[in-house]
Amino acid sequence: MGHALVYFAAIVIHELFHIFAAKVLFGEKISIALLPSGFSGKWNKFQPEKWIQCVVYASGPVGNILTAMAAKIFPFDFCFKDEFVNACIIIGIFNLLPLYPLDGGNILLILLYNRVGTLRTYSIMKKLGCTLRTLFLAAGIYTMLSNNNPSLLLTVIFLPGLENIRRSVKRLNLSLLIRRKERILRKKFYQMRDILVLKDLSLGETMLLMDYDKYHIIHVADENLKILCEITEQQLIDAILEHNVGKTLEEVFLK
Repeated sequence: MGHALVYFAAIVIHELFHIFAAKVLFGEKISIALLPSGFSGKWNKFQPEKWIQCVVYASGPVGNILTAMAAKIFPFDFCFKDEFVNACIIIGIFNLLPLYPLDGGNILLILLYNRVGTLRTYSIMKKLGCTLRTLFLAAGIYTMLSNNNPSLLLTVIFLPGLENIRRSVKRLNLSLLIRRKERILRKKFYQMRDILVLKDLSLGETMLLMDYDKYHIIHVADENLKILCEITEQQLIDAILEHNVGKTLEEVFLK
C-alpha cells in the first residue's frame, strides 16, 4: 500500500507542475482527468503557441526531477524517502520517452509537425508508437513473470490507442490554422497554395492537407475533375468549428 501511495504522490506532483506552468507562467487553462492509465490533461480551449505547449509538457518531468533532488538533499529523513526519490525519477524519465501520449511524445509530435507537416508527422509518430509499445509490452511481460510486478504491463495496456495521435495532429493543425489569421494580419502578407480535392473528402481529411506555412485556396471537384466551387482556408476552418469533421465538402459547401 505504501509503495502505491509513494508513486501516486510522484504522479500528483508531476501533474501539479503541469498546472503551474500552464496557469501561472502562461495563463493557459488546462483540465486534468483520471484515466485507467493515469492522469491526463487537455487544453480547455484552443491550444497555445507551440513553444508554450512544449514548456508545459516538459514541466511535469522536470518537476519530478527537481522534487527528487530536493527530497534527496533534504537534511531530515522521512518515511519512504528513498522510495519517493526513486518514484519521482522514474515517473519523470518515463514521461520523457518519445511515446504518445506521454510528455516526450507530445513534444516530439509538435517538433515534427513544425518540420515535416501533418501527414508525415502522423506516419512517424504511429510507427514509433507501435515499435515502443511492442518493446514495453515485452518488457512488461518479462517483469511480471520474473519479478511478479505487473505495473509496466498494465501501464502499456491502458495507454490510449494510436488513433489518438491522428486526433492530436488534427487539433494541433486546426489550432495553428486558427492562429494563422493573427499572423497574416500582423505581417500583411503570406504565401499561398492551391489544392484540388474531390467533393467526397471530409472536412478533417482536407484539413490534414494544409501546410503549416502557407495559406490555402481549395478547389472542390467532382469525379470528372470539374471544379464545382472554391473555398478558402478560413471557410474550411469555420466549417470545422460549426460541423462535424466527418462531414464531406459536398455536404457542407455543395448543398
